Amino acid sequence: MKIPALRLAAVTVCLFAATACNADVSVGGTKPISQADLEKQLTSMYTPDDPTATISTSCDGDLDAKVDATQNCHLDVGKEKADVRVTVTAIDGGEAKFDVLSYVPAETVAATVQKSLTDQGYQVDSIACDDELIGKVGEKTTCTAKPADGDGKIEATVSSVDGLMVNFDYKVVS
Repeated sequence: MKIPALRLAAVTVCLFAATACNADVSVGGTKPISQADLEKQLTSMYTPDDPTATISTSCDGDLDAKVDATQNCHLDVGKEKADVRVTVTAIDGGEAKFDVLSYVPAETVAATVQKSLTDQGYQVDSIACDDELIGKVGEKTTCTAKPADGDGKIEATVSSVDGLMVNFDYKVVS
């Protein structure tokens, strides 16, 4: 494979700062947190860098009020986008406490790496990544690049996280 070991400075997933990364929501026992309440709570947790930008949040469904229950949500802030995973960490006196963690979907990692390589003049037919990139420094995923002259492996590694913006580098590993 003739793709050089290049670095991608950042994938711009979202350009707004997190004002909080965890929350408490009153759920009244073991009832799930409704999708609408979860979306409202997430929307209120973030402040856009651009004061004119609006925030919209969509979640895949309700969040069970059980420890370790998860729900994936998507945020749009103006033209920027971010994906987060909400995980219930505790239930205390009828309140669900949860953490919010950014992640980059595998398809977004692949598209970003492919665009970077193409922008540098390299011919890559397709890139597919094994998994998403969790928004924690050092997290990794492996991608397979399919150029005309054979497959190659690329490793993407989270280099920094700023609010909901997950930055990653990549390198060719085979």
